[in-house]
Amino acid sequence: MMIRAAYKVMARDGVHRVPLQLIATEAGVSKGLLLYHFQTKDGLVLSSLEWVLEATERRIRQRLAESGDPAGAMSDVIDAIWVSPEANRDFFRFYLDGVEHQARSPEFDEFADKGRSIMNSFYRELIVAGVERGVLRVEDPTVAAIQMRAVIEGMFLQWLQTTDWRANHSRYKEHCRQALLRVLGATSS
Repeated sequence: MMIRAAYKVMARDGVHRVPLQLIATEAGVSKGLLLYHFQTKDGLVLSSLEWVLEATERRIRQRLAESGDPAGAMSDVIDAIWVSPEANRDFFRFYLDGVEHQARSPEFDEFADKGRSIMNSFYRELIVAGVERGVLRVEDPTVAAIQMRAVIEGMFLQWLQTTDWRANHSRYKEHCRQALLRVLGATSS
């Protein structure tokens, strides 16, 4: 509940601009209780970043389990990531603030390592499964996972910079899907 409230407020207002009291009010708890659980604002930011990355991984895994279509796995991943204009805008603004925070705060190095590990190992796992099923062609799944993340994050950055982000969401989602399929050497089997 506290982490979800922190994410909501920080995604809307920005990590650096949000006082702990605003988060506490949103969560319906005291500022002291936030500090008891997270010690500092950085601790709350770090926990929120971990929560949102793990939730993203769970959402992707659930989408893949429901689909059961190995050939369409990459499209399922894109559908699970590109949820809606509002949700993606909130997530990516929060994520960018977190990355910026990590770049300036050494105590966030552990988060950077954990975030990279969560997403890169998960993407690698998907790629290896796609290669084994004969629907993806890559030489090095570890490098391909890094490229996959770069395509997704790069497309989000470009989309976020458009003036009409709501109207452009589906177009950039499709650009992301097509670029990812090319990068991963997707076959049409």
